[in-house]
Amino acid sequence: MSALRSADDPVVGLTRELVAASSQNPGEDERAVAEVITTACAQLGLPSPARIGVSSRPNLLTRLEFGPGGQHLLLCGHSDTKPIGEGKWATDPLALTELDGELRGRGAVDMKGAIAAMLLAAASLAANPPVRGALTLAFLADEENGARFGGRWLAENEPLQADAAVIGEPGGLVHPWDHLHLGSRGICNFDLEVATAQGHTGLRDALGTVSATEVLARLIVALRDEFAPTTPSRSWGQPSVSPGVLIEGGVNYGVLPGAASARNECRLVPGMDEERFRKELETFVAARTPEGARVTVSVRDWIDAAGVDPQEPIAIAARRTLEETLGQVPPDYIFPATTDGTWLARMGIPTLPALGPGLLRHAHAVDERVTRKELVQAQTLYERLVRRFCERQP
Repeated sequence: MSALRSADDPVVGLTRELVAASSQNPGEDERAVAEVITTACAQLGLPSPARIGVSSRPNLLTRLEFGPGGQHLLLCGHSDTKPIGEGKWATDPLALTELDGELRGRGAVDMKGAIAAMLLAAASLAANPPVRGALTLAFLADEENGARFGGRWLAENEPLQADAAVIGEPGGLVHPWDHLHLGSRGICNFDLEVATAQGHTGLRDALGTVSATEVLARLIVALRDEFAPTTPSRSWGQPSVSPGVLIEGGVNYGVLPGAASARNECRLVPGMDEERFRKELETFVAARTPEGARVTVSVRDWIDAAGVDPQEPIAIAARRTLEETLGQVPPDYIFPATTDGTWLARMGIPTLPALGPGLLRHAHAVDERVTRKELVQAQTLYERLVRRFCERQP
């Protein structure tokens, strides 16, 4: 194991600086990482980024004009990360470190490595610009916790404009770059609150009392095994339900619980309807609520899935660039997670939600990681993609 040195590949060195600028969300903000990005722009000869939105949760935008005509591409990344968490890391999560051929640190793959690759690709383009078109770099806040200060805020207050966008989420599922993600799943976060009559456990059989935690447990299992919300007749993939991501309930030994609650989520596919989903969920829960219990269903967040047509110009440009850079074209797919693609789609921008280095399974995890090779590939791929797309005439 060896700590990375400044003499390393520039994309690795910049990733190291970004990882060291902690931006865990929830719990912290993006100001430290915004300073690293702003300094990098100055050092790389890029325009100083504008700061948009809430001052403590900055969204950074910088634009390069190449020449008249052509297309305007948006390269987008989020500057926050998930919290480090309670698991034991093999390395310091805020010091990008090479171990077993991989670069480890919080944000390495999700997605500070991609941000570094975008910045360095933009610097190369600024030094040797395409003949026409424009590029905007957008580094958004708060993606990991609902986007209230990031993409959602921009969509509702200051929508961005571009002919297409690419987000640098880690696009590999089994192997790096193994899918071309033309859409990303949305998410519905919903709560279940169970109320029963709290009582003495010794009398439950005699009185027939109902435990709130048992009711909740049965609902969680039923949701996982049986709940199948309606999807469009033509849809990529299927929604997936993850009930009980947070569970609360119970008092102590001897007390039959009278209250229990669970937070739950469903990953959505394009075209699903919020009102229909809500009614189906309420009907499903009501049918499985026993006498003596009351269950309240509350939908907290609904973030639509998003997608583009396989023949959208940005999709065609991405296929050709992947073939040029990697020697093959991966199959079309829908990204399993939720991205800022939802908010860019609301702004009317066709978006590829996950064209970035690394594997999704390493995101949010202990020992988050990416390889040096993938970061270098990302820098090359972004530069080539910008040239190919921006020089195309409308």
